[in-house]
Amino acid sequence: MPDTPLSAFLRARRRSLAPAEVGLPTGPRRRTPGLRREEVAVRAGISADYYARLEQGRQRLPTGPVLDGIARALLLADSERAYLHRLAHRRRPEPPATAADGVGTATRALLATLDRTPAFVTGPRFDLLAWNPRAGALLADPASRPAFERNLLWQVFCCPYGAAERANHTPADSIGADLVAGLRAQHADDPDDRELTALVARLSAQSRAFAALWARHRAGPPRQGRLSLRHPDLDAEVLDYTVLGLPDGGQHLFVFLAPGGSRASDTFRRLRSDGRADAGAARVTPVG
Repeated sequence: MPDTPLSAFLRARRRSLAPAEVGLPTGPRRRTPGLRREEVAVRAGISADYYARLEQGRQRLPTGPVLDGIARALLLADSERAYLHRLAHRRRPEPPATAADGVGTATRALLATLDRTPAFVTGPRFDLLAWNPRAGALLADPASRPAFERNLLWQVFCCPYGAAERANHTPADSIGADLVAGLRAQHADDPDDRELTALVARLSAQSRAFAALWARHRAGPPRQGRLSLRHPDLDAEVLDYTVLGLPDGGQHLFVFLAPGGSRASDTFRRLRSDGRADAGAARVTPVG
């Protein structure tokens, strides 16, 4: 059976949906988790054979109304509905027009103005492209690390600072779940990206938590949330952050926010007075 990103997504989402969630009884005759193919087909208003061909990778280019019906049947969120359409009608995206180092001049200027709190820019695979001095301290000096470790997913799932905290990896409302969903959403048009495949393989080999979240086939843009960490030099355990999408394709700006008087605020204030952390402007590191 030929497997495609679309068929894998449909199977994963069907199996993760409990019958009770769509008003169906849960009986003893159910031997596999989730809905049956026939039940999804009925809810989507299509034939069971047609839906089976989609899950088996034997049906090409389903129409928009068919995809919308399947999205309703699987209770997909708006971002996941858009992801479903992109999987079904994917085309290789045009490369974004950016500066030679991957970060535009305006983005670097914006980052340089954020001098009171950690902030950094990530690329489509959440590689760390640029960061200010406070973020450099928070992320344990990414410039000194191997290229594959200059990645936010690695920081959350493999670096001891973030990987030790289970709160970062829960299936819902965690930075890990959001980043994994964002990785899928940003690469729906090009799932055969070799660098993406290598990144997923590396993270899956090093982190069971990442592998489990990747297998859920969630998709959606990264959102604001919280990062839990155990940092040897920082007196902060939980940090709030917000995320802004940038004009350059697939790039995001992560900014960490600390309420006045909080432990995190004190931590950031100490970073500002640290001579090594304050030296220089925002660094820009190409993906390598």
